[in-house]
Amino acid sequence: MSEGKVSYIAKNSTICPVCETEFKREELLTGGGRMNAGDLTDELHRQYLPTGRFGDVYPLIYPVTVCPNCFYAAYVPDFDSILVGTEAAAKLKMETGDRKNLVKNIDPQIDFHNNRTLKEGIASYLLAMSCYEEHSPECAPTFRQAVSALRGGWLSMDFHKKIPDENWDYLAQVFFRKAAFFYSLVIENEENGKEQVSSLGNLGPDVDNNYGFDGVLYLAGLLEFKYGQRTNVYKRGEKLKKARSTVARIVGMGKSSKAKPGPLLESSRDLHKRIKQELDEMGLND
Repeated sequence: MSEGKVSYIAKNSTICPVCETEFKREELLTGGGRMNAGDLTDELHRQYLPTGRFGDVYPLIYPVTVCPNCFYAAYVPDFDSILVGTEAAAKLKMETGDRKNLVKNIDPQIDFHNNRTLKEGIASYLLAMSCYEEHSPECAPTFRQAVSALRGGWLSMDFHKKIPDENWDYLAQVFFRKAAFFYSLVIENEENGKEQVSSLGNLGPDVDNNYGFDGVLYLAGLLEFKYGQRTNVYKRGEKLKKARSTVARIVGMGKSSKAKPGPLLESSRDLHKRIKQELDEMGLND
């Protein structure tokens, strides 16, 4: 059976605030058996199983809006927060060539005029990570960079499973290490008031469930544990102690509630134990 339609082109046009190009977004169709939900990973990533009619469906390909002309990229709520004619817009326009080179390093054939594939999805998150450097603190740009890095890693691993001999797993590791850095920075910025994520409606990290700031705390600890550097034992130990303290803020919450889902608490308790075990093995648990 041939694969069915999984996306559509929006009726209303979007105007890029950087280069003023008019284009139409590609949106994911839902329902009709397209979304065959599978397991939830330890990174709170919902996996989807292929179906006979629709094949593989990757919802994460679509959330980032990308101008097909200048490759300015941002999530829908933030796309127009860069205003035409401002200093930020001018800088982003000047950096168009740099963004196109970033994408070219993934694949020169990537084209946002056409329907998206996994490659366009991966590139969209790489572009978002770059463009959010110019967004104001009100957009919580560090969080947007964090979740973009994490999703870019997930999609890169999806592509690696399809084509295991093209080093997409290496790109995934680069994304995951970036995600570990940004998630840790999100917590720092929240604590010192530099950026607040409370104004954002959904903290993901995936498109199905919202795990709120508890999920941010958990992922900051998990990503450091899984992808943090391991060459310097002392630095590794210090990072793990910080990760353990971060995760402990969830573990100490007690009973699960609607705002604090049980699976997140269970995963946090397990992670706390795993971090403690590694610190014990390193002789650094105090």
